[in-house]
Amino acid sequence: MSRNRYYTQFADEVFVIQAEAEAVENAHTTRTVLQGIRDLLTHDIRVALVFGKGESFTQELFTRFGARQHVETHRMIVPEHALPRLQQQRQRIAESFTALCESMGIASTLLPETAIRAERRIGHESTGIVTGFDLSMIRSVLDQRRLAILGFGGWDEHQQFLHVPSVSSAADLAVALGAHKLMLLTHIDGLSLPGRKGAVQQLSFADLEELLCLLPRRDARGDPLLPHAMLPKVHASIRAVAGGVRQVHIVSYARMLEEILTRTGVGTMIERQQSHHVDYARPEDLDEIQRLHQESQRYQTPCGTPLVKPLDREALRRLLPCTLVLSHRDVLIGKLHVIQLEETPRAVIISGFVIGENHQDSQHGQLLLNETLDRLRGKGLSTAVAITASNHAKRLFQRSGGIVAREDTWRLDLLQQARQRYQGPQRGNVEMYEFPLGIG
Repeated sequence: MSRNRYYTQFADEVFVIQAEAEAVENAHTTRTVLQGIRDLLTHDIRVALVFGKGESFTQELFTRFGARQHVETHRMIVPEHALPRLQQQRQRIAESFTALCESMGIASTLLPETAIRAERRIGHESTGIVTGFDLSMIRSVLDQRRLAILGFGGWDEHQQFLHVPSVSSAADLAVALGAHKLMLLTHIDGLSLPGRKGAVQQLSFADLEELLCLLPRRDARGDPLLPHAMLPKVHASIRAVAGGVRQVHIVSYARMLEEILTRTGVGTMIERQQSHHVDYARPEDLDEIQRLHQESQRYQTPCGTPLVKPLDREALRRLLPCTLVLSHRDVLIGKLHVIQLEETPRAVIISGFVIGENHQDSQHGQLLLNETLDRLRGKGLSTAVAITASNHAKRLFQRSGGIVAREDTWRLDLLQQARQRYQGPQRGNVEMYEFPLGIG
């Protein structure tokens, strides 16, 4: 899918981007983040960057100044005698960002510390919470299509600097600006959770209710199910979407654009309410189905055989009545076909299974497959099978209760037909998975 379609969709919208740790310590990572921001600005997206502290400086606050983590809020409690050092470090990072922006040709404005208003949070010493922003100043910068740069910290009504974490400031700023997106950058591609069979699985998307349910959950050892280091970002995500921010993305520094300019993204996208839908295809979906199927042909075996069987437009049109599609906010991101087997009336074959960017084993793929299997159970069918040489699809099938089917009678005939388009030894990689539907 063309990036221009996304850029057109996001033009004139506000994105708030939060970056800390490696993004402010490693020059290469900082440049990578700014290159992505420059691309957004070039396409008329208004961007505010809120920078945080580096890891080494965070450790200095703990070891030298006696900072500590609050057991409930997970915010850093900073003692008052550390504030001058905090301001010094904030100024150093700000100067680094502005200098690099200038060298990269990015029009930017560094907002003063007073652009963020704060007050002390009870039980957190000199760590504060945001009470407001100088929105007229910030919007003036954004309207000029300049990058608005803000940092951690803020000023209280007594003109004293307080420590305010950048992730908290970014969430509050996104709400105040009515931002379309809040991007929380980190060293990994989003949130991951232990799967049903023990393997770690990435959370591709979540809604507000799902996150609230995940927060108190613990594993068998009593540890939080969500990674401890991610809890501040999860809390910020909840506040942002509850406050009206349309989407929050937790994604790695290097893949920010890949997250927002592809069908399925690479990190974790959080919305207030679920906006993914599975339904039968309509005639007007044919163009997008064809486009998605054509994109799937890029993913091939080492011998150059597409992992998804090639189908022309007419074949896809004939399959429309038995095609299920997964869409997100009117963007089609996945599809599959459910075909009745003539000689086995209570069995079907699932074919043409495509998720954007070859992400069949993602949460998107699991949603489409599980919804399909549920619908087949509701129709009283006994068995569904799927044939694939794709490792991505195999992982999903195994995770979703699929078992490698025995090669007998009608199953063997289907498998042999599917293997014909593969070359030599690669035919052995083609496997059939069977999904017992629990009925007769």
